[in-house]
Amino acid sequence: MAKVYTGRDGRLLIDGTEQIKVTNWSMTGNLETLETTSLGDSQRTYVPGVQEFNGSATLLYYNDGAGRNDAATALKKVLRISGVSESDTVTLRLRLTDGNTDQDIALTAYVTSVSFGASVGEVSSAQISFQGTGALTAVTI
Repeated sequence: MAKVYTGRDGRLLIDGTEQIKVTNWSMTGNLETLETTSLGDSQRTYVPGVQEFNGSATLLYYNDGAGRNDAATALKKVLRISGVSESDTVTLRLRLTDGNTDQDIALTAYVTSVSFGASVGEVSSAQISFQGTGALTAVTI
């Protein structure tokens, strides 16, 4: 049977913990190409260069009553008194699920920016951006 994935099928896991209140996520993968065209060639030629992966997500800012706040956990990767170090990466798993079948993209990343606030008549949310470091660690799409 055909399956069309929707936002209901989306999940975001940070360091193995499924984030409860996520409204969206997106990821972009890029490949730089290096030109190898020589004098006398009639067409340009290229070879693969460096890959890059980055993206963003929006998490609702809330407290589940047991002290869990997924947005605050992500925000603290950037909003801190001390500086950020090389060990401050997160493992991200961007998932589309269909029953018991998961379609995943996993990567190690730095949370590079955060934005959050409050507005009258709106639910408070936190937007995070991330930059992958190294190769993807899993691709099952």
